[in-house]
Amino acid sequence: MVEIIGILLAIVTAVFVGYPLFQKQKTKVSFALNHRAQELEARKAEIYAAIRDIDFDYRMGKLSQEDYEALRNQYKTEAIGMMKQIDAMAPDKTRRRQETAAAKTTARFCHHCGQPVAAEGQFCGACGGKLA
Repeated sequence: MVEIIGILLAIVTAVFVGYPLFQKQKTKVSFALNHRAQELEARKAEIYAAIRDIDFDYRMGKLSQEDYEALRNQYKTEAIGMMKQIDAMAPDKTRRRQETAAAKTTARFCHHCGQPVAAEGQFCGACGGKLA
């Protein structure tokens, strides 16, 4: 009887320890993407700090106009590349953010009286006409 309990305990322990090894690879990839996104965000913060340092050095007279413009453009280009990489890693979130911003900026007007109306409205608040 003790041997059976020992064997069952060993099997349960083996399943408990081995379970994470048999999970899908998808979880591991998401951690890698999250880590890569954190690295990109950290690099972007470093670039921003470098741009602030360049601005400060230029105002203090430590950099010439040509050097300042060259370094600033170089860092701006690198920062734009970082932002594009970050956005490419999260396309759904970025697309939703862009759609939300576009919806907020899209103004609707009544085709009867020309007054602005709410985006979710079905009737004009000024003239009462049905909106298309």
